[in-house]
Amino acid sequence: MGIRDGESVVPCGPPQQQATLAMLALRRGHAVPLHELVSGVWGDTAPDSAVMIVRTYVWRLRKLLTSADCDPQVLARVGDGYRLAEEPLSVDAFEAEHLAADAARARGAEKYDECAMLLKEAVSLWRGEPLAGVPGPFADRQRSRLSELRLTLMEERFDLDLLLGRHAQSVPELTAFIQEQPLRERPYGFLMRALYAAGRQADALAVFGKAREVLAHELGLDPGPELRALHERILACAPDLVPTAAPVTAVAPAAHPQEAGAAAGQAGATDFARPAQLPADISDFSGRNEAVAELCRALTDPDRTALAVASVSGMGGIGKSTLALKVAHQVKGDFPDGQLYADLRGSGTDAADPGTILVSFLTALGVSRRKVPGSLEDRSRMFRTLLDDRRVLLLLDNARDAAQVRPLLPGAAHCAVVVTSRARLVDVPCGAHVRLAEFSTGEALSLVRRIVGESRIAPEEEAALALVVACACLPLAVRIVATRLSSRPGWTVAHLVARLADERRRLAELRADDLAVAAAFELGYHQLTDRQAMAFRSLASVAWPHIGLGAASAALGLDETEAEDLLEPLVDAALLESPAPGRYRYHDLVRDFARQLPPPTGTSPSDEGSAVERRLLDHLLEMAGEAFRRMVPGDPVHSTIAAGAVRPDGPRFTDLAEAREWVITEFDCALHTVQLLVRRWEAAEPELLTEAADVLVALSSFGQDVPYAQMATAAEALAETAALAGNHRAAGRAHFICGNAAIQETRLTRARTHAQRAAEFCRRAGDRAILQQAYNDLGVIAQFEQRYDDAAGFFDEALVLAREWGQRSGELITTLNAALARIRGRRAEEALPACEEALSALRGMADQHGVAHALCVRGQALHELGRYQEALDGYRECLDVCATAGIPGQQAQAWYRCAETLRVMGDVEQALESADRAVAYYRTVPGRDRDRGYALWTQARVSLGAGHHGRALDQANEALEVFTRTALPEAAQVRALIDGIRPATV
Repeated sequence: MGIRDGESVVPCGPPQQQATLAMLALRRGHAVPLHELVSGVWGDTAPDSAVMIVRTYVWRLRKLLTSADCDPQVLARVGDGYRLAEEPLSVDAFEAEHLAADAARARGAEKYDECAMLLKEAVSLWRGEPLAGVPGPFADRQRSRLSELRLTLMEERFDLDLLLGRHAQSVPELTAFIQEQPLRERPYGFLMRALYAAGRQADALAVFGKAREVLAHELGLDPGPELRALHERILACAPDLVPTAAPVTAVAPAAHPQEAGAAAGQAGATDFARPAQLPADISDFSGRNEAVAELCRALTDPDRTALAVASVSGMGGIGKSTLALKVAHQVKGDFPDGQLYADLRGSGTDAADPGTILVSFLTALGVSRRKVPGSLEDRSRMFRTLLDDRRVLLLLDNARDAAQVRPLLPGAAHCAVVVTSRARLVDVPCGAHVRLAEFSTGEALSLVRRIVGESRIAPEEEAALALVVACACLPLAVRIVATRLSSRPGWTVAHLVARLADERRRLAELRADDLAVAAAFELGYHQLTDRQAMAFRSLASVAWPHIGLGAASAALGLDETEAEDLLEPLVDAALLESPAPGRYRYHDLVRDFARQLPPPTGTSPSDEGSAVERRLLDHLLEMAGEAFRRMVPGDPVHSTIAAGAVRPDGPRFTDLAEAREWVITEFDCALHTVQLLVRRWEAAEPELLTEAADVLVALSSFGQDVPYAQMATAAEALAETAALAGNHRAAGRAHFICGNAAIQETRLTRARTHAQRAAEFCRRAGDRAILQQAYNDLGVIAQFEQRYDDAAGFFDEALVLAREWGQRSGELITTLNAALARIRGRRAEEALPACEEALSALRGMADQHGVAHALCVRGQALHELGRYQEALDGYRECLDVCATAGIPGQQAQAWYRCAETLRVMGDVEQALESADRAVAYYRTVPGRDRDRGYALWTQARVSLGAGHHGRALDQANEALEVFTRTALPEAAQVRALIDGIRPATV
């Protein structure tokens, strides 16, 4: 190993000093810490003075480099280690790898002569064994790697020689190579093909016999299937083994000389070559029609006056490269001077050096390697000069950042560039930018059909839809499952769907040959700092379907500024999405990936996850409790939520509207957190079940703003788990939520069961606040069943508890419910004073929801007493309060109550309008069947009074269907109404 100084080679000193230089040179310009240098040079046998020895070696190497006209800073101190700059040094190993890559591109473009020349040049760089005599584990590994690279390149050259028809010339060199490497199977096949094509069939068959003998003796193996198949084809005298003519490399006519000139350091003139480096087009490309059209327009706009740059960004596996390649092939006809391609490897830890890419581009354009300038700036200038007045298309795939891309951009407006990257390159001016999202289900299914075939998909349409949903419509995942199905004709679509059902195994299933979804995510993950990686792992289980910055910062135990500083880089790395300012979400498969990542050494996944969930639950409980306080001011239930503690520096909402917005926005995340704790309750702290129940109780006060049925599903699982854990308080509160939700859906039998169980558990736990509400719910259920005396009894029990507990708001609501039971039991004269008292108190508490409810109940009492104008005035005030406070459910109820009073008063036109508005509202709101039935019943009576018999019959029949389905006794009364209408419609 030595340092080349002009035509001579300067020795590098003793073996260990050579080993030190080898480690620094082969790290591609990256710093190598001292401990790695010591380990790489000596392994486990390092002397105590190894660190001092390495520093001495570095001092000597710096002197050698200086004597070879290198800047002393080319070998610089970095931290406790050293870095050997990759530029302007030239390392033979890297040169060989670059030549190998150029050769592969040349072959892909069917430039076989150029490919053969590049391979020959690459192999010539080996001068005996790599790193001969250099000691140490690092040198051993590199020796093996570089030796294997040489053998692979030689095999590629043999393959190319046969493709070019050089059969006879290849025989001697192949024979010698096999003697050198008798256990490599591929060269035997090359020699058999060369001999057969040269008319030596018997010799070709003898080579197979020798291969079988050597492999059996040395390895105990038979030749592989490829070699055996070739043997059979030679035995059968397959005619295609003898090419009729050697392929001819297409060479574009030489363009006019292009002077690199002063801009490239007087590099001299060169003949412009026409590169065609685009990888093969995608035959089964699907979807993305709008994106293709937008990018193509930007690249081919005839009126452009500057370089056309189109960029595509998005997460790993989203299809950026596929889209860019499709677009490049569609527009390449507009760029007759050629196409250049480079994979910039920006999503990995080994991003391509733009200077190295420019060497590749310049040589592809016809510049001799010897004339390529040494600095990045000069290479970039030469590149721009070469492309001036040319029409060349560049595809720069997988860019890391703008700094990597800028030196590769032409200056000419006639050229165009397509760039892909995970994050948008804001410092690269783009004429069009497409941020890719996952496929629609239609696009995903289209790709599956194209790969698998319509005949297999058509009988299993539902399973095919489930398949792409399991892939979260990520294009890479869809391609993988389709490829797996295509290669396994015995599999049904449903079978693969079942394999993907287990989230813990899903990523392992999403792998086919060299395609793997997890690998696409790993590239981005390994670029994160330790703290970013911690945040990425930690939030994966709780950020569903998304999470706000406040909740995320609480879960991470950070303030919002620190949390944002960690999360925004995750968005840039396309590992997180930000659907709105301050909100974050994971793609489903990225979440699966993150949840399977191991935590730092010494930390168990359960420890890391539990701490995050506990912090998030504390935050959600505090916020939900504060929202409850805004919704039901003065309700003592608040004092039972989160132990009633309100921190002086805790969360505050400026008004009810802000509290409602928080609940609506964070509801899904809160519900998911509760469900997560329920699933893991055996490993959680016991009080977490209590806190989870309290979160649901706090959110239940916003039942008209959030899907109550979803909350009931979570509450039912919590009730069962809490009962198993012996947590009566949590069980009682969870059953209360379930019962309340069942009342909203008019599922009275279910509601009664849950309310009774809630009362039972609350009595055991001494939870009088929720026990009072459970009795209230039992009264509501009895009232719906027209058991008005039973209802009044339950309400009276609830009132006693509310007064004992000092639960003023609960007392007032229960008072109104008791009044309503008496109104419907034809005791309105008893109910009216209670309504007046409750209304006055609620006005004083500024409880708008309570005031609206009280006005509506009082209106019903006045209506039953025949005081219709007073009832109507009360309903209209209720409508005003609801409109101001945003209470649409109570407003709709006031509309149909108002309609009934107007009907009795003879104002049919106003009654019809009011009833229609109520029914229209309930048609848009799921889970409010009972109210919709009452509204329809009222609407039918109003229509009948207006003489619209057919309309009244339709409305009454719809009301009957609702009351029958919900098993409400009003069905009998509606049926009687229908019987009265029918004769008039005949």
